[in-house]
Formats: sequence, C-alpha cells, structure tokens
Amino acid sequence: MKQTKAWMVWGLTLLIFTLGYLGFHSLASSESSRDNKQHSFSDSSEDGVSSIHLQSNGELETKKTEQPVKKSDSASMTGEGVTVIGDSVLVGIEPYLKEKLPKVIVEGKVGRQMSQANKLTDELREQGKLGEHIIIELGTNGPFSKDQLRSLLTSLSDAKQVLVVTTRVPRRWQDIVNSNIEEVVPEFNNAKIVDWYTASEGKDEFFYQDGVHLKPDGSRFYASLLIEGLKSN
Repeated sequence: MKQTKAWMVWGLTLLIFTLGYLGFHSLASSESSRDNKQHSFSDSSEDGVSSIHLQSNGELETKKTEQPVKKSDSASMTGEGVTVIGDSVLVGIEPYLKEKLPKVIVEGKVGRQMSQANKLTDELREQGKLGEHIIIELGTNGPFSKDQLRSLLTSLSDAKQVLVVTTRVPRRWQDIVNSNIEEVVPEFNNAKIVDWYTASEGKDEFFYQDGVHLKPDGSRFYASLLIEGLKSN
C-alpha cells in the first residue's frame, strides 16, 4: 500500500513538471516568433524612406515611401525656367548672363521692339521655351504705349515672375518708355521693375560711344542686376 502511494506521488510530480516545461517552451517560441515578424528598420534618402521588414519565413521585405518634391517660387540660380527677351542690348550681355545662369533661355534680337513681343512670347510658349520667370528688356529702339505693355503683361499673367527693365538710351523716347513702365508694371501682381536707368546713372565708363551698348564691365554689371532681380521674387 505504501509502495503504491509512493508511485502515485512520483507520477503526479513528473506530470506537473512536464506540463510546466511544455508551457514555458510554448510561450518562449511565441515571443520569438512575434519578435521576428515585427523586427524592422528604416533608411532615409533624398527621394524617400525605405522600410525593411524581416518576415517570419526569414525573407526581407522592403517598402519605400516616396517623399513629396518640394517646389519653390524662386527662380533657379542655374537659369532653368528663366526666359529673357530683349533687343541688341541683350545680345551684348548674353555671354555674361550665361556665365552665371547656364540654363537660361535668351531671346535677343537687334532692332526688336515691344510691338513684336506678344507674338514672340506666344511662339516661345508653343515651343515650351517660355519659363515661369520672364525678363523683358525692350525700349532701346523706340517707344511703346501703355496699352502695348499692358497687353504683354496680361498675356504673361500665369507666369510666377515677370521683370521689366527700364532703358537708358540717349533718344527722345527714353523718358516715355521709362514712364510707361513705371506706371503699368505695378498693376500686375507678378511683375516688378528692374531699374537699369537709375542703376547706370553716372557710369559712363560702362558704355560704348553710342551711350546704349555696353562694354564688358558694363555687361557684367547689367547681368548681375538682372540676377538680383530674379532673387527678389
């Protein structure tokens, strides 16, 4: 009888130990499996964030979240998105402008007048060459009316920035051109004046004998003035 009770006690003890061991092993396996499934890390880069997940089967799964591209209203200082329209003065400064803005589109032509500007901007728009930042340098070759300038600026109302440059030309129409620019440009929210007339005051050494076209130092100065105008958006 005593021997039977001893076997029963021993058997019960062994059963309790076995059940405890199995329960502990099951819990540990479950925790390890969950850790493996949830283990992940991420790596950020300029174009997004990559998340790498270790799956339960041991394989790596990579998920990439794209980051939104930041846009700026300021002109690119490489000249990308910038179009400059002008006459022979612009032809002279083009090399100096492209030194600073290598991707700028320059449309200069000897003898060009404001009356030709609307047609030109339409053509450039169709060709995909009209940027969101536009500089207008016209008035060297003759006067233009307020309505002509107003018509041009209205056609460019979808541009982010339009700069209109005053003129310095020792001809009777100089003051008419500059007065019209000063009166009309403020009517447009996206337009500003670059005052070449004032900036060049007293700088006779910048000009050739005609008082209009520029020597190298004058061209560099003019180009820097336009670039500063682009920055001031």
